[in-house]
Amino acid sequence: MKKNKIFSFVLSLATICNFTLVQAQDNNEKDLKNTIVLANKDKDVEKYEADKLLFMETKDDDTTLLFSDSPETVEQDGILYQDTVKGDTRLLYYHLNGMKEDKKIAVVIQNMSDKSNVVKVTKEAVAGPSEDYLYVGKVTMQRYFNSHETREIELAPYSKTFLRVEDDERIVPSGGLVYGFFDFYAQEPLKVSVVIAPTDKNLLRYVNYAPILEKDQHRLRGTYEGKERYLTNRRAYNPEEMGKAYFYIGDNKTDLYKYGKDNTDNSVTQNFGNYGIVYNFEPKLEGKGKTSFYLKPLGGVYAGAMAVKVGENGEYKMISTPDDLPFFGHEKDINYYAYLGTYNNSDKLSFLYTPPGASNLPVQIILIPEK
Repeated sequence: MKKNKIFSFVLSLATICNFTLVQAQDNNEKDLKNTIVLANKDKDVEKYEADKLLFMETKDDDTTLLFSDSPETVEQDGILYQDTVKGDTRLLYYHLNGMKEDKKIAVVIQNMSDKSNVVKVTKEAVAGPSEDYLYVGKVTMQRYFNSHETREIELAPYSKTFLRVEDDERIVPSGGLVYGFFDFYAQEPLKVSVVIAPTDKNLLRYVNYAPILEKDQHRLRGTYEGKERYLTNRRAYNPEEMGKAYFYIGDNKTDLYKYGKDNTDNSVTQNFGNYGIVYNFEPKLEGKGKTSFYLKPLGGVYAGAMAVKVGENGEYKMISTPDDLPFFGHEKDINYYAYLGTYNNSDKLSFLYTPPGASNLPVQIILIPEK
């Protein structure tokens, strides 16, 4: 997730996803139901551009985020990140095999207590290996927001296993990217190690003596307090009075990046882009009528997903961003908008969003009045 206004794993459009701009343009000519593609000079742009900034109230919870992505392109075997956690935790790993040989990348967990340790995995998503970086980023987000099954891992005192057993058999070829997103709760202290090694290594043994790899120049990896960020608009949005409005996610001005600590070397780190943070946006709406919501990418090429729930007892529904295209945001002279739905102003809404790997930030969330 390298820096390009925020971060992009993509160094040039020529290497994106094995999708070409020609494919994107061909798709643009089709009937797109949930994606709006307009040239800057198109008069219809006025329908979707907002001029009123909504100021947001934010609150982070006291859970833990483990973020492993540095080195992002891995050129030697070893431990990519390691820390010990307890309680409500999220792990994000994002690594590319930069070596010529096939490798294994997996997460080893070890009970650090003399008691039995039950680890409850509540949500999880994995994609890759692939050289199609935007595809990996988008599919991971789609799988995460569609993840509803839970499972438990029981560890005897000081014993080890894999957070996801299948990863011990997963072969990551040269140039392959893997992306993992896990929410779990550990009853007792749990050491978490993200490891890369030759395919013939026993990772449960290798983790005992493997070197901890140095981070790369982007210095993102670390342990952060708060895996959830709660957002709501300070002033209730009344479409009849306010008209079209918007707010930003991932701009580091109205939405600040988190600071944390790399516990492998005790250095301070900053999560440029707030990767791994799930934003919980509950808009305060008032007045009659309905409001439509759109996501607009501002930083460049983008491919992700989010979720929305209507009503206190509703269920979250995944929304791909974009839905009708593999990605968007790649052309500077084009405005792109992903439709997130139209809702009654009396509805209690909850949106979930997290920045997808390989995509650029910031994004704009736009609110538009409807009759």
